[in-house]
Amino acid sequence: MSKKRVRGLFDIVGLADGEEWELEPNSEDFVFGMGMGATEDATRWAYKGFCLEVGQSIRKIAAKNSGRPRKEAYQSYDCLRALVIWEHVQRYIPKELRSGITNRALIKIMQDGEAAYSLGGVRNSSELFPKASATIETSLSRGRKELKIDENWESEVCEKLIESYPQTTE
Repeated sequence: MSKKRVRGLFDIVGLADGEEWELEPNSEDFVFGMGMGATEDATRWAYKGFCLEVGQSIRKIAAKNSGRPRKEAYQSYDCLRALVIWEHVQRYIPKELRSGITNRALIKIMQDGEAAYSLGGVRNSSELFPKASATIETSLSRGRKELKIDENWESEVCEKLIESYPQTTE
């Protein structure tokens, strides 16, 4: 014997003891949870919304991620460059002079090797700040934006990263 399809609580109450049942699937004239007083338009709109959500979730599951996997947050070269320069600014540049210094000047300092740093396994400045690259300034700007470094070179994100950094390498 097949299971009886029920639409709601009243149908369940009306069943005989021990009778098997299952919820009726959503259709154009019935959407679970709409209630008995819902208009035909409301039921139709609810059903179309249900179908839209189901379709989107199926497409999302079926979509293949193509291309190289994305790096985790704050792991890009943009962020690493900004973090290294942020650390240099915090150590060696007084607060009064920070707002006037440009990205280009800081990159020049790093390229000339005047700054000593050891962060993220980068041993020399030519890895992060090559002299022949024309896009380093935009890369630094992207890193500053992602790490939320303001014009005075202050950043809570960088402070948290520096605090957590020794814990991950020991």
